Amino acid sequence: MAKVNMKKITICGYGLIGGCIALDILASKSKVLITAFDRKAVLDKISKHPKHKVKVESNFSQAVQDADLIILAAPHKANETMLKRLSKNKKSENCLIIDTGAVKSPITMLAESLKFSDGVQFLPTHPMAGRERAGFENASPKLFKDHAWYLSDDVKLNYENQLKIDWLIKKVKAMRVHISGNHHDQLVSEISHLPQLISTLLGGQTNPDLIPLAGPGLRSMLRLSGSPYKVWEEIIQENKTEIIKALL
Repeated sequence: MAKVNMKKITICGYGLIGGCIALDILASKSKVLITAFDRKAVLDKISKHPKHKVKVESNFSQAVQDADLIILAAPHKANETMLKRLSKNKKSENCLIIDTGAVKSPITMLAESLKFSDGVQFLPTHPMAGRERAGFENASPKLFKDHAWYLSDDVKLNYENQLKIDWLIKKVKAMRVHISGNHHDQLVSEISHLPQLISTLLGGQTNPDLIPLAGPGLRSMLRLSGSPYKVWEEIIQENKTEIIKALL
């Protein structure tokens, strides 16, 4: 792979996904500065955590300044708000912005309506990996290893930004899958969003007192039902059309 000059990566929204990305990069011993942007309460916890040796920054402009790669790993609406702010930041140049959201069409349409500085590009992406427990405290390296990481083929990256996404996928050891935003949303409605709904429905109908008496089959099916409601509420709302189609 051609050499890429990666000096600074900013992760906006330092939760489970952002934390796992950071741990993979830290484990690779790369000489790159990782900056975490989030709420002060989260940043205070990060600064005291022994494994997450990253720089914390509560000021958005300072966090993204001079970044070669910006990863939007917050909930969907927050990612969209930050993407708008980044389009107005005329000081940034030659930067790749990606997101990690589970629905691609809304943010893709938003990005198409925005104008970025020279060399700044936005690439919608989605790593198909996660856990039922949120927060960087539950992060660990190798979460993405051998799992699909969807990369939008609706965007043609310049040479430098292509090297940056290649670098990241190699660091996390994911399996790259190029796909359009619309096709992505249709696909994940069947292989991700619908299973989540089924697990949540099953969890709501199951007497919790009986779960200790159940075998691994039921427990496996109920695992997803413990996922954060706030996260899935937003995902289902944004992709409800495709989910309804998958149910028919």
